[in-house]
Amino acid sequence: MLPPIEYIPDSEVGATLDEELRALLSTCFTGPHNERFKRQRFFSEMPQHRWLIREPGRVIAHMAVHDKSIGTPAGDFAIGGIAEVSVHPDFRSRGIVKQLVAAAHAALARRGVPFAFLFGNRDVYRSSGYLPVNNPLRFFDPARNEWCVRPDGAAMVAPLGSTPWPEGEIDLRGPTF
Repeated sequence: MLPPIEYIPDSEVGATLDEELRALLSTCFTGPHNERFKRQRFFSEMPQHRWLIREPGRVIAHMAVHDKSIGTPAGDFAIGGIAEVSVHPDFRSRGIVKQLVAAAHAALARRGVPFAFLFGNRDVYRSSGYLPVNNPLRFFDPARNEWCVRPDGAAMVAPLGSTPWPEGEIDLRGPTF
């Protein structure tokens, strides 16, 4: 039996939890992201929300959510930007990601946010209601220090209500998350 899912605003993350989050993220994200997560608990921007499962001394699963507003030809929309989804290797294949996603989706829907948006593996997130985003995305690329417009094969959206996903270019109004 796993401990319960906890919600914590990022503004309430203290030094101990920060260290535990960085340990989990640097364990789960390898390659060039590994060093980044050893130093900080976010990829590009600090999120506003975190859902996690922890046991004494460590976080075993985590998901961050950014409050974002995107620009579209149909107008602006609020989204919950899902990021840093991670489960410690010792706890994988137990449906934990689905549980974290469901908790975040429920909270976003209660606030009237029409979409959850993420960059991830389609096979992992399809069962949680995510669909591929084929729109061109406008975003800031900090590595190039420039704005880019292009499709991203890892972009996915989960409608959280009855609002249809807009057509045309999607402006993320900042870096990917």
